[in-house]
Amino acid sequence: MIIQSGVATFFGRPQRPLDSLGDAKCALVGIPWDEGNAGRNGANYGPRVMRDVSSWFLSYDPQRDFDLWDHLPGVDVGDIDVVPPNAEATVNAISERIATIVRQGGLPISIGGNHAVAIGCSRGVAPSLGSMGYLSVDAHLDTAPDWAGEKFSSGCPTYRATEIPNVDPKNVCVFGVHGWLNPRSQVDAARELGVGWYGMDRIEEMGVDQAIAEAIDRCTNGVSGLYVTFDMDSIDACSFPGTGTPEPGGLTSREAIRVARALGRARPVGFDAVEIAPIYDLSGISARLACAVVMAFLSGWCEGQ
Repeated sequence: MIIQSGVATFFGRPQRPLDSLGDAKCALVGIPWDEGNAGRNGANYGPRVMRDVSSWFLSYDPQRDFDLWDHLPGVDVGDIDVVPPNAEATVNAISERIATIVRQGGLPISIGGNHAVAIGCSRGVAPSLGSMGYLSVDAHLDTAPDWAGEKFSSGCPTYRATEIPNVDPKNVCVFGVHGWLNPRSQVDAARELGVGWYGMDRIEEMGVDQAIAEAIDRCTNGVSGLYVTFDMDSIDACSFPGTGTPEPGGLTSREAIRVARALGRARPVGFDAVEIAPIYDLSGISARLACAVVMAFLSGWCEGQ
């Protein structure tokens, strides 16, 4: 085995301009933005570390005798320029760049960055569809209408998703909710909006496979396509300490990979992996698990063809 040298790219994929995908079917893009995250910031360094760590991931899956990049040619299209002092400008830039990928027939795989990047990513995908479902894997509901007046914060992406013109809240769901950072106001907001959610107690009772299958059915019922956002704080903090809001009691690493693969089989039209904050990840295990989640999603996407 030869370990890649030279410029680091996501999973060793070749570099390509964002507006020139060529024959690539998958575009991996970094979004190094973090608008604060309640004081534990650092997710803006997620894309850089993911590129470094992902060089240790081969594309061949021996358990399935399957080579990912043979089936889904992918490229690294670099990072999207962000404007740290201006959340609205950043969200608009993200939306425009993701739409550019989609218009070329590419599957955008966005690496954040905190969860606010999902607002721009989902908006960039939505215009390509007649109707869109939205599934968030997250410890937190993120159904705040704003955060002290700021509408483009990491506590708002689920609420913002329900405002996308071709998204019906009945096709919006949050999977993996747990911990003590879900205020009553956000539970009430989810109920009023018609957003579904699965807490970890319910997931444990149902079994993770059945629960994610039900969540996918809800989000894809009657829609043209599905957008998926995967917040890494949905994973138990002992397995994923490198995040801005670590929560005990979340998905195990094995469950997270199973969920990612199941989501891939649903053939979403866009995906992001967010809240990877390497400053809190001294062992590097969090970034490795994030890479495994992305690979499992992409492998599942190919299995769903």
